[in-house]
Amino acid sequence: MLRILHVFDQAGVAFVLAKFQQLQGHDSKVITTKSSDKYGIKNFYRGQILFAKSEKEFLEECLMYAKSVDIVHIHSRIDALLFLRKKLGNSKTIILHYHGTDIRGLKKIKLPHRSGLSDLAIKSIYNYRRIRDKLLLRHRLHEKAQNMSNAVIVATPDLLSQVKGAVFIPNPVDTEHFIPNNCKNGRVLDREALTMDTEATDCNLTMQYCKKNNIRLNIDVHDRAKQPIMYRDMPGFLKRYAIYVDIRYVNGLLLPNLSKTALEALGCGLRVLNYNLQYHDILPIEHQPLNVVLQVQSLYGTA
Repeated sequence: MLRILHVFDQAGVAFVLAKFQQLQGHDSKVITTKSSDKYGIKNFYRGQILFAKSEKEFLEECLMYAKSVDIVHIHSRIDALLFLRKKLGNSKTIILHYHGTDIRGLKKIKLPHRSGLSDLAIKSIYNYRRIRDKLLLRHRLHEKAQNMSNAVIVATPDLLSQVKGAVFIPNPVDTEHFIPNNCKNGRVLDREALTMDTEATDCNLTMQYCKKNNIRLNIDVHDRAKQPIMYRDMPGFLKRYAIYVDIRYVNGLLLPNLSKTALEALGCGLRVLNYNLQYHDILPIEHQPLNVVLQVQSLYGTA
């Protein structure tokens, strides 16, 4: 039996890993804070959680729990990795796990394109330089954290180019929560197709891409940032549709991997249209939670 501490969570991945590691007989928990549960994921996975008293005390409580485990599996929080490695030295195996924008970032700063240097332009350039310096510092901290970890996991293949020596391990889907209908007559559908607009994606480019390629679907666009769907309700919401359109632009680039929502849609029995305009009908076996857990535990043993 392994004792595993997951530090923080991104989109429920740590919770799903902990849940299915527990089912394999391991002592696995996720330490996080009580704040920011916009989608009700923490509430859903209460059996997998250790709550820190506050964000201010988060790192110290991570240290307290980390002292008694075999594996510390950190999701995105490089500040926690740097802190724990400094305090624990090389006494613990520490894994760093990236999930997307935590390493990819979001490019929202542009220099003004104009001939004169107005007050607004000068202010914009000043802000750009200040943010550029912060991004350079952030890059150095990421490199430091990666060098201090025993292994680095990335959740999507495109992130391999961002992290030297990283290992790609697919995202797990909780197949005990995202399941097809058992009804013989199938699902009663409200609409034909669905896509999600999020803080990280550009849905306008998605719709332009569909129009350019003559995708003749009646697509509902749901803004998850403005209208959050609780995690417990997500399967029911997805099952109102026949197709999930998984065409996502981040930083102006079309992502080739299936999103976590698309994988959950497959788990619920929807068809998924991917970036290459191909349909998927079955949740790929590599995203089955026990398969992912076995890959992760294999990495633990070699890190």
